[in-house]
Amino acid sequence: MTVEQEEFGEMVHSINDRLSDAQYYLSVAYDLLYGLGSTPEKYAKARHFWTMTALGFRDLCVLYLCQVYDSHDDAVSVPKILKIVDSNYKSWKKTSQEIGELDIKQLEKDKIKFKDKKADDKDYDQNLDGLKKILFNQRDKAIAHYDKAELFKYKKALGVREKNRNILKNEDDENAPYLPMPEEMTRLKQDELQKLIDEARAICHRYMSLLNIEIPSLEIQEDYNNLLDISTTP
Repeated sequence: MTVEQEEFGEMVHSINDRLSDAQYYLSVAYDLLYGLGSTPEKYAKARHFWTMTALGFRDLCVLYLCQVYDSHDDAVSVPKILKIVDSNYKSWKKTSQEIGELDIKQLEKDKIKFKDKKADDKDYDQNLDGLKKILFNQRDKAIAHYDKAELFKYKKALGVREKNRNILKNEDDENAPYLPMPEEMTRLKQDELQKLIDEARAICHRYMSLLNIEIPSLEIQEDYNNLLDISTTP
């Protein structure tokens, strides 16, 4: 697999762009979700709009991260750039004095993170591997493909929630036990999505540094919470 330095740089920048998008959508989604509770007066007239916007942005974060972690041979992704570095570093080093020194042990550790589990591999990251499985399952079962089992889990959960509300309303049956909520599909939490972003970004930084190219930061400075003036005044 022969890839020129310039092409490699473009691929890593493209991955970083997707990470920037994922970071933006993640940050906005949870700022809005938390804002619904902390400043309810701001969202009183458009709670459904803000909730659906937050959930939509969270789904976009998941989709962009799936692109970044895609192991398909044709994907522009983190697994792909690790393969490229492994295959091309020696030739890059011979033709350019600007190429930095490659930490072979670190490269092997990074590659292991994207291999099938090996019980005797001390560098195998079980936690990261578990997060990646949840990530792709969330995409495949709830976003890109709406799985039938997911639909009926959701319907059952709504039914149980309504029955529990009725128990609260019924003063004559105040001692009735609440029904346990059914098990729903596992979805990544905010800190877990952030871990995936940080892990991929660290790899992008590590191997772009070989080419002495700086990657822009992911800082978000927009005051997006005030884009719409939602007043509670009648």
